[in-house]
Amino acid sequence: MKPKTQSLSFVNGYAIPRDSDGEVDVFDANAFADAPARGEAKAYAPEYVKLHGLVLRFNAYFDETVENGQKESARCRKCVIYFFLEDGSIKITEPRVENSGMPQGAFLKRHVVRGVTLGDLNVGKAVTIYGFEFKIYRCDGFTRDYLGRVGVDVPNDEREPDGVGPSWEEVRLARRAARSTKKDARGKFLTHDKQVLRFYCVWDDRSKFGDRRRFVLTFFLIDDTVAITEVEANKSGRGSGMSSTLLHRSRLPLRDEDANARGLANDDFDYVTAEDLHVGDTIRVYKRDFFIYDCDEFTKSWYLTKFPGELTEAAFEPHDVTEPEDTVPAHRIPEHTGLAIGSEEDSLQNCISLIPKPPRKDVAKDDEIVLQFRAEMVPISDADEVCEFDASRRFVVSFHVGDKTLSIFEQASKDSCSSKFLERARVRKRDETGAFYDLRDMRVGSVLEIHSRAFKLGESDEFTRKYLENAV
Repeated sequence: MKPKTQSLSFVNGYAIPRDSDGEVDVFDANAFADAPARGEAKAYAPEYVKLHGLVLRFNAYFDETVENGQKESARCRKCVIYFFLEDGSIKITEPRVENSGMPQGAFLKRHVVRGVTLGDLNVGKAVTIYGFEFKIYRCDGFTRDYLGRVGVDVPNDEREPDGVGPSWEEVRLARRAARSTKKDARGKFLTHDKQVLRFYCVWDDRSKFGDRRRFVLTFFLIDDTVAITEVEANKSGRGSGMSSTLLHRSRLPLRDEDANARGLANDDFDYVTAEDLHVGDTIRVYKRDFFIYDCDEFTKSWYLTKFPGELTEAAFEPHDVTEPEDTVPAHRIPEHTGLAIGSEEDSLQNCISLIPKPPRKDVAKDDEIVLQFRAEMVPISDADEVCEFDASRRFVVSFHVGDKTLSIFEQASKDSCSSKFLERARVRKRDETGAFYDLRDMRVGSVLEIHSRAFKLGESDEFTRKYLENAV
């Protein structure tokens, strides 16, 4: 059977009909049959092309804290926030002000700030960018029209801020108006030359691991300056190289906030005068409380003459600021146990001095006299028993008459060899008195309790017997 002839041929990957007499109807495909005419096609523009060059501008400000400033505690800095619609990036600039003393210009370079969108920017809103809180108070006309077209309600512009807080001139005038009617210190050298008020103060510094220190506050009437020095008797123990001057002669600010300000002193601050110093009051000296407890006779007479109707003798009564001395704990010497290393006199030196010294010996004329006894172990009490081995042991007890010391040696036997049982030392009695053994205890038949062992003295040598007879 003859195979069927293919009715399509492929040219460059496209199927086209063949010229044949086949029964297959093939239609020419037209991909642009339904496409609009060339003049009717709409031009396509991407979104970033539509928004290219469109920038929204907002006027804002933020508050900056001024540390250690004499003229201001806060500063208002004005900025311009630019929002680029094509990519949502933000740029912030600060207009330059002549002689402002601050680096101005570009505050934030253009980039996309995470978390800040167009919905966060509007008049009256506050937006936080990298820790700075910007308060928007105005926008330009184009920004207002654009936000209105996209359906955002834009409030009216707010008043442009002149600054945060009163100006330095307003502060200076307010301070002068609020100042008390204290007399000026200038020109007083004609009447108050070499006149000094002396007050005695105490400063309790124990809250800062210090102590209670006494000072002398000297007030110079000629220029209202103050000098504070420490009492020499109270300074002892602080080192010979330390100065006793706590405050050099200068004007003392009355308030702590004025004391924090840096720079030259001027009349815009209130300073301590003679009217601020009274016996029994507390004066602030650079955040330190000094209690005035007494003054000298000239100071007392000057105040009574200066303020005759306001002050009396009772206002200058001294205050008692003495404190009871700390009781020194008694030096308690621990009990010397019999099993301690060394003699009791030797161990006592460690309790007396950090670097112990050898105890001094009381050398007597009979230091070479030694009394010797034979001894054996016996029970300490009727309830105790001595084992068979200890009962068979024999000892030699030597008593040194010169320093009243004892030494015990064990005699050699078939079960043990000769050895030292007790080093030469003074031994206390195990009774209520706790006295040391002496010559009166060295008798034949006496029982010596030493280191929880009882030794019964037996026979003695001829020298010991004769010495004891003569000693009695």
